[in-house]
Amino acid sequence: MPTPCYISIQGETQGLITAGAMTVDSTGEIGLEGHEDEMLVQQFLHNVTVPTNPQSGSPSGKRVHKPFKFTVALNKAVPLLYNALSAGEKLSNVELKWYRTSSEGKQENFFTTSLEGAVIVDIECEMPHCLDPSNESFTQNLTVSLAYRKITWDHVSSGTSGADDWTQPIEA
Repeated sequence: MPTPCYISIQGETQGLITAGAMTVDSTGEIGLEGHEDEMLVQQFLHNVTVPTNPQSGSPSGKRVHKPFKFTVALNKAVPLLYNALSAGEKLSNVELKWYRTSSEGKQENFFTTSLEGAVIVDIECEMPHCLDPSNESFTQNLTVSLAYRKITWDHVSSGTSGADDWTQPIEA
């Protein structure tokens, strides 16, 4: 089973969109201490590519950042995410924190992905077929796709980082 990651989203108009998303009132289950203002990410997908010449392997175009997609269970932040999509609200800060079990047996944030200048470009809500017994452990899910201006990857534990702002030229 993958280790969890949590996402927090700050909108320029609505403020902290994920405020209270992991509380009992929001999830209907237990709240997660220390993660009350984040959403538990069920699935994540992101792809960055560089077009290349198939014969030589040489770059043939500018890098392409595909939508940053994450899936969460329905919670109190969902209506606010739809508001942000409908209004084209800029998201001033999106932060995805990845966790692992430390050598002391505790959860530690070892990797962080941050987005700047993000906007929601797609939301897909899905409920697995409720009469299919193989779906018993699933719930209603929301997949959110984000476009963004800048992305930063930080390996918190080792202190390494990388970033890409597609509005800036790449320097060697």
